[in-house]
Amino acid sequence: MQIPWTLVALTAACCLMATTNKAAFPLDARTETELPTPALDEGDIQERLAQLKIPFEPRYNEEVRDLIREYTTNGFRDTEAMLGRTSFLFPIFEHYLALNGLPEELKYLPIVETSLNADARSGAGAAGLWQFIPATARQYRLRINENLDERFDPYRATEAAVEMLTALYGQYNDWQLVLAAYNCGPARVNSAIRNSGCRNFWEIKDFLPYETRNYVPRFIAAAYIANFYADHGLQPRLPGMEGGIRAIKVFDAFSFSDVAYASGLSLTEIRSLNPSYRSSYIPESSRGNFLLLPAPAMEKFRDFLSARRMRRNIDPALLYPNFYKVSYVVRPGETIDGLARRFRVSVSDLMRWNHLPYQEIFVNQELVAFLPDKNYIATP
Repeated sequence: MQIPWTLVALTAACCLMATTNKAAFPLDARTETELPTPALDEGDIQERLAQLKIPFEPRYNEEVRDLIREYTTNGFRDTEAMLGRTSFLFPIFEHYLALNGLPEELKYLPIVETSLNADARSGAGAAGLWQFIPATARQYRLRINENLDERFDPYRATEAAVEMLTALYGQYNDWQLVLAAYNCGPARVNSAIRNSGCRNFWEIKDFLPYETRNYVPRFIAAAYIANFYADHGLQPRLPGMEGGIRAIKVFDAFSFSDVAYASGLSLTEIRSLNPSYRSSYIPESSRGNFLLLPAPAMEKFRDFLSARRMRRNIDPALLYPNFYKVSYVVRPGETIDGLARRFRVSVSDLMRWNHLPYQEIFVNQELVAFLPDKNYIATP
């Protein structure tokens, strides 16, 4: 039986997303009335494309040219909003791609799918950054129920998408064919291969659905604009919360009202960063549920959790009075074993200090460690 695959969503409106403390792009406060400086010389674009690092050779053609023009002219405000969201989302994509040994440049795929709108939906039922339909989401163990839809969770959905991309690459061993299959499904790609008698995307594209024919050009244009936006006078824009985003995994049940009380945020702000929760309620879970908050609000929420735990546990700070309490934000691709070696502590200590039931850690997670010297952390 053919497994349903993801469908491409229409470009969505800008959503409220925040940045980590290390932005993927520099930010600037250009006035709303100031227009970008055009740089559409085809020779320059082709020269930049030759420098572009993606997992296949980029090709310049009419479709790529028109897509770049749309990013940089009529749609430049949407492009700048999208670029602002990369500072928060790209580290998540890079983390799971690195853990699974896939090319980092696949992080540009959700630009093609949704312009990095985590709350994107299509008329065909696809949802989230990676545009999973319900059947495919459940195949990759994403939960969809009355309280939760993990297609909208950037961590869970990215983990599932990376698993799917890994399976497709095992089938095709060609990233252009993988992208095509991600869009229209392996059955149609296999049919195009049979009808054309070859396995080259550019040779089989006329046998693919209309939308899929432009999918690889759209990926090339997305990668181009993510790398060379400044050459076109574009600047990433953020809707606020420039202090950064932090993520935590919670296992107990919380209402958004509880989170608002503990963090000082409004319910609207909490919902905008956590679209995977359908009823403003985080259900209890032994697996854990991700909660995203701006860094200052997350600090308050962590204090709230610590106060709750104090009823059952001794604060580690009381056990290490002569040690330095160090905070550390997890970077893409890092593991708890690697951090334990850097901190020169045991994995069990890190788990105990941070109340981790499992050894899993994730990008933008803030960990604490108790070290004999505040400069004790080894360089990567």
